[in-house]
Amino acid sequence: MEAAALVERFLAYVEVPRGEVDLALLNKLIERFQRKVRWENLTKIIDYEIGASRKQFIPPIDIYINRMVTQGYGGTCWTIAIGFRWLLRQLGYSAHYLYMDPGHLCLRVDLDQPYYVDLGYGAPLFQAYPLHQSFVAADDRETFTYTAAADGITIVRQPGPTKTLNPEPVELEEMLPIINRSNDWNTSPMLRELLIFGYLGDIPTSLTNGTLKQHFPGRESIFMS
Repeated sequence: MEAAALVERFLAYVEVPRGEVDLALLNKLIERFQRKVRWENLTKIIDYEIGASRKQFIPPIDIYINRMVTQGYGGTCWTIAIGFRWLLRQLGYSAHYLYMDPGHLCLRVDLDQPYYVDLGYGAPLFQAYPLHQSFVAADDRETFTYTAAADGITIVRQPGPTKTLNPEPVELEEMLPIINRSNDWNTSPMLRELLIFGYLGDIPTSLTNGTLKQHFPGRESIFMS
């Protein structure tokens, strides 16, 4: 399928029409993507054997979009960032990869200023944020604190880990050793258990090794498989 047709298929799935290449459209794409596309490691597990044999773990864009549209898959941060950057570039945005240590890929989109865009973190990030400005985003599941200081950018999740973000763009080729490590069956935590996160309506919902959790306002419901 040609790139133009793939773009239209992507946009139709997230229910966002083409428009001016500006911050408003970018934020609409982010919000709709976060609501519809699941973070999951099932495709990572499915692709392991063929990826290991080829030493190439990122699916082609047509396979990525087809899985998303027809099977409800999304991927982990690597495939999500790569797929969304592809869409943004096709639409005319200046979009670049950013690396967060340890082990996370997100995006920088340059408009009137550089913006931080992150759809593969399973965090309540429904818009682009100025890259060099601090902010806090929270929902019934977590609090995400982004601190931009002179000595760097730090992200603290409660609950969750602390990471540091490099604000300078990186090339995907630089990330290949890290991507390969994240797909090492012997060491990667992303291959040790089945993980899925998404939104059912507006309710953050996760499945971790057979335990389903839904985070309703003011309470959490847990359903064992």
